[in-house]
Amino acid sequence: MPRYDSYGRQAPWDAAYAHETHRHDDDLTALRSAYRVLRRISTLTALGSFVVYVVLSCYAPGLMGSKIIGELSLGMAWGVLQLVVTFAAVSWYGRSAQRSVDPLARAVRERAVPAGRNAGAAR
Repeated sequence: MPRYDSYGRQAPWDAAYAHETHRHDDDLTALRSAYRVLRRISTLTALGSFVVYVVLSCYAPGLMGSKIIGELSLGMAWGVLQLVVTFAAVSWYGRSAQRSVDPLARAVRERAVPAGRNAGAAR
C-alpha cells in the first residue's frame, strides 16, 4: 500500500525526501506561528483600547465628560486617540510582517517551488 505525505502526494521511500518534507512542515509551522502572534497583538491592541473607551463611556460618563482644555472633554480626546491607536496598530502590523513574516513566507515558497521549475507560476 503506497504511503502519502500531508499534501496527498505519494511519498517515496527516500529518507532525504522524508527529511525535506519534515523541514517544509517545520517552516510552515513557524510561518503560521509568526503570523498568528502578529495578528493577535495588533488585533488585541486596537480592540482593547476600543473596549476600554466603550466601558468608560458607559460606566463613567462623568469622567468621560470632564473638560480637559476649553470645551475638549476626555471622552472626545479618547475618541480621537482611537484613530491614532488603530493607525499605529496597522502600521506596526505592516512593518512587523515585512520584517518577520515575509522572509519566512519567501523561504517556504522557494523551498516549495524550486528555482527554474515553474518559476513564473509561483509569483
